[in-house]
Amino acid sequence: MTDLFLAVDAGNTKTWAGLTTADGDLVGLARGGVGDIYAPAGPEAAKAVVLGLVGDVLDSAGIGPSQVRHAAFRLAGVDWPVDEQFWNAALGGLFDKGAFSIKNDGFALIRCGRLDGQGVSVVLGTGAALAGRGPLREWALSWWLQHPLGGAGLVSEALRAVYLSQLGMAESTKLTAVLPPLFGASTPEEMLETTTARGNAFTFAALAAYAPSVLELIDDDPVVAELVDTQTERLADYILSLARACGLADPVTVVVGGGLVREQDAPLFAALRRTCERRGLDLDLQHTHDPALVGPLLDAIAEGGAIPTEVVRSRLTQKLK
Repeated sequence: MTDLFLAVDAGNTKTWAGLTTADGDLVGLARGGVGDIYAPAGPEAAKAVVLGLVGDVLDSAGIGPSQVRHAAFRLAGVDWPVDEQFWNAALGGLFDKGAFSIKNDGFALIRCGRLDGQGVSVVLGTGAALAGRGPLREWALSWWLQHPLGGAGLVSEALRAVYLSQLGMAESTKLTAVLPPLFGASTPEEMLETTTARGNAFTFAALAAYAPSVLELIDDDPVVAELVDTQTERLADYILSLARACGLADPVTVVVGGGLVREQDAPLFAALRRTCERRGLDLDLQHTHDPALVGPLLDAIAEGGAIPTEVVRSRLTQKLK
């Protein structure tokens, strides 16, 4: 029987599961909701999503868990040992010990940069997930990220810019007119109440949905341009920290992807490139169009003893787009 490899990429807004051969022939695919155990719905809801999708892809191929050569789970919320223990308990009844791996979703893109799995991964979507792997260690920053990043981080900072402007503590911004209607408000004060009052529905993911509207102003509003530059400065600092901690030698391969930077000319990626060039950083900064599940599938193939190639990566990318 042909070896099959399973992967799951679980995030703050959606979760994907896929099943592939070592040659990149996709034989099963399923999509579901939030797979982050830190999300408001809680860990049991996330577990139900992940296990349900695993069942779906296995059923679609007509196989059981024991027939999977290796499975790679790249899950938002795998931040501490206790989180890994939670998932080990959930998955240990399906897969044999050593036949699956559990890591933070920050690792999802690394093999989209270098197939040997070395380098730094920057996933910019609802939030930000950064991870690195090198000769010294592998490390996902998780809660070590001390600044608001990604889509939700950008919108949070944009809201702050509006409120500080209203208080006379910061310069005026076009965000003052653009943001309130998006939140169903007519004034900044109404917007502040809507987003902070008891029982408000503005979760991390809900805020991130307005990031494109903020980024549309980057060329017309110096305040927005500064917010973007500030985020890229912070991203560059975190990238350097990861590279040092993991023992990566220059030039460090840094692969960037995610919903906030779908295209190579995405404003946030372009700004990150400018920041790295201005600071003279010795980075091989790469943008990936690869769907989020490609990296975890490549991980599953590599961890299962096969050798992922560019042909396999390209084949998976085409089938998942």
